[in-house]
Amino acid sequence: MRLNIDGLTCGETNGGEDVRITITLEGDDAAVEHVARQLMKVIDVLEAHTYSPEEVTARELALVRINTDKMSIADIQKMQSCRIVDSSPRSAVVEVVGSATQIDDFVAGLNASVLDIARTGVAALPKEVQT
Repeated sequence: MRLNIDGLTCGETNGGEDVRITITLEGDDAAVEHVARQLMKVIDVLEAHTYSPEEVTARELALVRINTDKMSIADIQKMQSCRIVDSSPRSAVVEVVGSATQIDDFVAGLNASVLDIARTGVAALPKEVQT
């Protein structure tokens, strides 16, 4: 069985006592469940859960450096889905938060203006089940 990891995100949680690792991958239910069972065999793993995209609230952050020779700061400021976090005479860095698809669409809309991109990977929490 072979699965590719699409994303891997980790960070402290519960006041720094634990680390949450979010692994994003595509596969059938059996393959994904197999990965979760294998993770539970690791001594320091407390829990491993599987969720479909519909069962989680998920966001990703991207920092995108835009060439201001090709797109003005004024044009960047008009864009609704980003926030300028740094600028210099030749470029601006914007922060974009959303789904992976939203970030892909944002970057595609910039065409040749993109100089560099850094993406965090998906952070996700399960949705609360209404009872």
